[in-house]
Amino acid sequence: MKKNVFLPDYKNSILGIPNSILSHYGAETHHPTLSVLDESLRKGHKNVVLLVLDGMGLNVLEAHAPGGFFMKNLAARLCSVCPCTTTSALTTFETGLTPIEHGWLGWSNYFEEIGKCVDIFSGKESGTDRPAADYNIVGETIGFKNLFEQIKEADPSVECCRVSPFGEYKSGTNEEICAHIETLCKKDGRRYIYCYHFQPDRDMHDYGCYSERVKADIALFDKQIEQLAANLADALLIITADHGLTDVNLFCIEDYPEIAECLAAHPAREPRNLSFLVKDGQKERFSFLWQKQFGDKFIFMTGEEAYESGYFGKGLLHSRSRGFLGDFAAFATGDIGLWYRNEKGESHDYKALHAGLCEEEMVVPLILIER
Repeated sequence: MKKNVFLPDYKNSILGIPNSILSHYGAETHHPTLSVLDESLRKGHKNVVLLVLDGMGLNVLEAHAPGGFFMKNLAARLCSVCPCTTTSALTTFETGLTPIEHGWLGWSNYFEEIGKCVDIFSGKESGTDRPAADYNIVGETIGFKNLFEQIKEADPSVECCRVSPFGEYKSGTNEEICAHIETLCKKDGRRYIYCYHFQPDRDMHDYGCYSERVKADIALFDKQIEQLAANLADALLIITADHGLTDVNLFCIEDYPEIAECLAAHPAREPRNLSFLVKDGQKERFSFLWQKQFGDKFIFMTGEEAYESGYFGKGLLHSRSRGFLGDFAAFATGDIGLWYRNEKGESHDYKALHAGLCEEEMVVPLILIER
């Protein structure tokens, strides 16, 4: 059975966060800002800090820390982007663009010129440990101008700092993130600090949304941020998530051979937000078989209908976006995901996933803390 479908609302979404930040520093915006965030930014704090806790949807906050520091400072309920997944959402945070504009439409996308699906964070051929190409196919085709560049063009005096496993201020725990933030905020001058932590998403995948492990994660982060806030001065903390998750069962397309035989390549993008490239002459058969097997678990449409739906946002279509949507697209509304086994015959056993159209996946908190 389908759950309540929660469609993206880009007028009240995480898309507004980077655009409010761009506006604050005098840079050109790409989409409307968030009025509630603009109000805090107008107070002119020396330090503006955006902390993205991966997967910390509003559902887990309400379940695990209903009376905690985060919920006491909840400023708004926001919608994620579609697909509500890290690759798409973080790129929106880093550009101020919708997914249809920046082209990062999921974890794995099909690149026609090499005939392969590519994990776009790593550049590896999906389902393998091999580089997909002998050149930077991701950077050369869906590279982007990030928020740091846009801010610096508008105001070179603003220091931009990245705190993450991949940034100049490296961090693998929330404790390390808090330490970097505290140190940076004590420096002279204005700065924008962008922080990313891969938890609680990782534990939610492995243990489920409502596990004791995830409850402990949320409680720890809540206390750590409360302590951090007490140690700061002249700072605005903006805390949010890229998406939420929902508990699921994950299946493999190889276990549905009639459907799999219709495909010209692996399913692409995400297990709960799929695109399909179908063999010539097999589109009608594929559509019939898919609807028969999964019609009550997914919204199913052609790739052209997916583009026109507005699910991926409005704006100037990236040159790769339409191709990445394939011949057909399917958006999960039930409690399953569908992917494929890697070249070793292995599959994941995720307890929770994201990227579908359920409220638990789509709704994230906007937490504002002024010091």
